[in-house]
Amino acid sequence: MFLRWVRAKDLDCIVYELEKRGIEASRHAYSYRLLYKGMIVAGVHVYPGFNEASVRLYKIVHDLAEEASSKITESIKKCFPDYKIIIKWYPPRS
Repeated sequence: MFLRWVRAKDLDCIVYELEKRGIEASRHAYSYRLLYKGMIVAGVHVYPGFNEASVRLYKIVHDLAEEASSKITESIKKCFPDYKIIIKWYPPRS
């Protein structure tokens, strides 16, 4: 395995695509925090060395997260078409 770098412009592509679909996104390096209808519904992390994107959907806002999930995966596929997308549901912390 070797390290791969992704240009900031390519990482920002996801932010712009999500915004077109009504999802607010903030990016820090390879991680994103996603808000949909005013609620944090998911987190995304891009792993360039593995050609993967991990999507964490939060069960505490299940209906909103489920509604946003297809928009999230469509955005990732548009910007990184050859990446595998891994979707996981996370329960609220107790």
